[in-house]
Amino acid sequence: MSEFVLEMKNIDKRFLGVHALDNVNFSLKNGEIHAIIGENGAGKSTLMNILVGIYRPDGGEIVLNGISVSHNTPHEALRNGVGIVPQELNLVPEISVAENIFLGNERRKGPFRFMDWEATEELARSKLAEIGIDVDVKQKLGKLSPAFQQLVSIARTLSFDTRILVLDEPTASLTTTETTILFKILNRLKNEGKSIILITHHLEEVMRLCDNVTIMRDGKMVHTGPVKDLSFDRMIFYMVNRNIDKNKKECRTVEKKVILKVENYSRKREFNDVNFEIFKGEIFGIAGLVGAGRTELFNCIFGITKPHSGRLWFDGAELYVKCPSDAIEKGIGLVPEERRKMGLFPFLSVYENMMLPSYSISAKAGIIRYNTVFELAKKFTARLQVKMASIFSQIKNLSGGNQQKVIAARWMAKGVRLLILDEPTRGIDVNAKGEIHHIIKEMADSGVTVIIISSELEEVITLADRIMVMHEGSVKGFIEETETIKEEDILRIALQKG
Repeated sequence: MSEFVLEMKNIDKRFLGVHALDNVNFSLKNGEIHAIIGENGAGKSTLMNILVGIYRPDGGEIVLNGISVSHNTPHEALRNGVGIVPQELNLVPEISVAENIFLGNERRKGPFRFMDWEATEELARSKLAEIGIDVDVKQKLGKLSPAFQQLVSIARTLSFDTRILVLDEPTASLTTTETTILFKILNRLKNEGKSIILITHHLEEVMRLCDNVTIMRDGKMVHTGPVKDLSFDRMIFYMVNRNIDKNKKECRTVEKKVILKVENYSRKREFNDVNFEIFKGEIFGIAGLVGAGRTELFNCIFGITKPHSGRLWFDGAELYVKCPSDAIEKGIGLVPEERRKMGLFPFLSVYENMMLPSYSISAKAGIIRYNTVFELAKKFTARLQVKMASIFSQIKNLSGGNQQKVIAARWMAKGVRLLILDEPTRGIDVNAKGEIHHIIKEMADSGVTVIIISSELEEVITLADRIMVMHEGSVKGFIEETETIKEEDILRIALQKG
């Protein structure tokens, strides 16, 4: 009898000539939390998508409890006790919590198989109670916070009597407190004998939570073993095959020329009476806890929503933004927090995603000159070192870090003068994060003003020339000298009264 509940043997997978998985072996024990880490594009999600039936392998074998299985669909995997909670939650916000938990697994009664609402709601409460959560199962899912939606997704997966639970970047949009709650739940499930596979870019989570770790690089497994035997730096070395120098704080000199001025900006229930100025070529950091109103403020400045009061000035002239196209026309770009939902067209090519705002640059008499488009796309993807088969590849096939580079290239090609980056390195690996940071500094040095919104306080401190701290929709203070600032100093400002 094998000690493993799951064995994936010699798994091989190719996509359009790209060797995504090269004879990968992975084993999982009963009642363990096992991390899979690696750079974007290392093959982590591809391996798990094969496990849960989203992809079919080109070679290899999956063995569950000693029996060889083949999952043609995610539903087949669920019937075999294997479920995944994806990074982009596949839930329906406009229906109830109970309906979401039993979506595709409905409870019915009678000869006409009508929905058994009483049983559905009672079982939903039971499944949530199993992970220690008490919410109104009749309310619409969309009313819950991202953290509770994450937990509902876990409860939904467990409703299929799942014994192996795969979580893909589960803490990407959670606060520190919410992450702690999630970890307690995962440890409870582990103690009940369930096995958990955790895909994450947060190595501190691996050290804190996991028993074993598998490290992948370029579609191959390069290390597997107990977490306790590895240091933080050693894990990074296995991931990238070299030592990574941590970003050092650079002291930059910025000309005191105001490029953006925001005066008395307010939007009900989102942010109130916001005032600040940003200088040309400055990296301006926006810090605060999740829910501080940071994203809402800059979505409004970009024209996605409208303010209820306040005024804007851009490069000395008053700016009226009715919609994003007005902001883009003035030279303002936005890389949104939810890049997959709001920043990408997944089935379009790399060059189309990159050049959408810039076709007018390459058009003559209203006709797009595609040779010019292709040249620009090749120029900027080469400059940003985007890893892809070609500019004609669908962008959905790129890793998260490379997708983020393409969105940055979109605004570089457009020639924006101010770029808003909302959570620019969320969900990307440590190496890609360093590359994105380099791009940000390079843009600022060329005279582009860059606004960084990030929940990672270390990232804000490392990059920003000045920092604006927000909490519950209000500006709590500014940090002018960032060379000696610490994370606790930002939190202290955010949480101060008044």
